Amino acid sequence: MFPQETLSGAGAGALGSLAFLRNNRQFQALRSMVQANPQILQPMLQELGKQNPQLLRLIQEHHTEFLQLINEPLEGSEGDIFDQPDGPDQDMPHAINVTPAEQEAIERLEAMGFDRALVIEAFLACDRNEELAANYLLENAGDFED
Repeated sequence: MFPQETLSGAGAGALGSLAFLRNNRQFQALRSMVQANPQILQPMLQELGKQNPQLLRLIQEHHTEFLQLINEPLEGSEGDIFDQPDGPDQDMPHAINVTPAEQEAIERLEAMGFDRALVIEAFLACDRNEELAANYLLENAGDFED
């Protein structure tokens, strides 16, 4: 989810601070997803632990700071695909550009029987990786049912 290289500069000058996550596009996407759907935080952290245990350990060591970061407003994130619209059209859905290949991946995930909104959420949260999104959807299928 978050590249290992991200950690190389994190511990040295920042003394273990998580501030480096603030400018990470993947963290910004995760923050947006968690703010919209808080119950995905735990499964995403579990997946992070599999992919990047060092970062998960850092998050656990700085739990309060992580919660502050995850709850920061989305404003001020330049070029973020999750920018909030200004004005009275606050309810307008976000427009996200996908390539034809990504669209095909989304359609394949939908063909597995999952709701389109869940598929898109998982696909984006998994950094547009179809295999990770499929694993996430399958592992958490019971959580999505009413």
